[in-house]
Amino acid sequence: MKVILLLFYPLTWVYRFLFWLNQIKITPSRIPQVIVISVGNITVGGTGKTPFVQYLVRYFQEHNKDYAITILSRGYKAKKTIEGAILPDGKSPDLYGDEPSQHKERFPNVQVIIGKNRWESFLTHNRIQSPKHIVILDDGFQHKQIVRDLDIVLLDANSPFGNGFTLPLGFLREPINELRRASAVVFTKLVESNKEKFQTAKKLLFKNGIQVPIFSSTLETDLVEINLAPNTNFSEIVPKAGPKVRDGNPSFLKMPPNASYFLFTGVGNPKQVLETAKDILGNTEIKYRFFPDHDPFTKQTLFSLLSDCNENTVLLTTEKDWVKVRIQTQFLKELNERKIKLFLINIDVVVAESVEFESMLAGLVSTYEAKNGLVSKTG
Repeated sequence: MKVILLLFYPLTWVYRFLFWLNQIKITPSRIPQVIVISVGNITVGGTGKTPFVQYLVRYFQEHNKDYAITILSRGYKAKKTIEGAILPDGKSPDLYGDEPSQHKERFPNVQVIIGKNRWESFLTHNRIQSPKHIVILDDGFQHKQIVRDLDIVLLDANSPFGNGFTLPLGFLREPINELRRASAVVFTKLVESNKEKFQTAKKLLFKNGIQVPIFSSTLETDLVEINLAPNTNFSEIVPKAGPKVRDGNPSFLKMPPNASYFLFTGVGNPKQVLETAKDILGNTEIKYRFFPDHDPFTKQTLFSLLSDCNENTVLLTTEKDWVKVRIQTQFLKELNERKIKLFLINIDVVVAESVEFESMLAGLVSTYEAKNGLVSKTG
């Protein structure tokens, strides 16, 4: 292993140079009359950006009801990513991308715009003219093109920096010291077993001169059963959070008495999904099949899962996967005929230092309103 590292180590410097060269060519531009919040990371793979973006949306919808919200995303692997588009709904993940479709499903009143060139796409497709407008830049830390008012970087507490190398030898998109650009760092997926890694990572941040607010977050999970009854319009099913699972005791779920569980998913960190499923179900045995991130889940792929299923099988997948699975109606009808249940794993973020974190968000809005003359005048 050391020999391989020595042989390929120069490639990490080539990658860093090319990344730096690309970044210095970009002159950031400000979107007028909006607050821009970026949610990003410095590693390849899933750090929990999607549920964190949704956490922010819920916060602003509750505390700043007079603000319009836009989620601005690249729309990775979406057919319309080059030309850019605004999502009419969440029913076409092939056109608009799975995460943007998931966002639109959860929040129908939120404007979701995609485009490889997010600046151009926003200017072309934005339909909101109110000065009270919050734009959340999904996966935006390396997207230098747009000036942001708050730059939040997520680090997976299980493996915050991978092996410490940048691509192609490691999982870092940028060196650790680039976190100095961040406004705040949030460690995600914190549990009892990774708290030591969390403390070690914090020390490493301080050692690298990263003097930004540091927060931590956990995941609150639940399972939602999909109604597979005949004549169901699957495109209209929007999973809603049910009772939260506590201590691996999902007693409210009506599972077959001899249930066997099978997880299939195509996300950035499938092992984390598997661990989450085990936590929900009391650490029971779960068979699984992992697919590449953003897998389209074709009819052929889905039917191939059924070879190991029987009427006691309970299929598990994520909400992100569901936006693609639900358009395969023949597969879903087949599940119903075979009496196979399908449950979605819903994930919500809980910030441990919620008072401090939400105070930072409130301060951001207050500063913006004062600067732009939006503060209400009374008396």
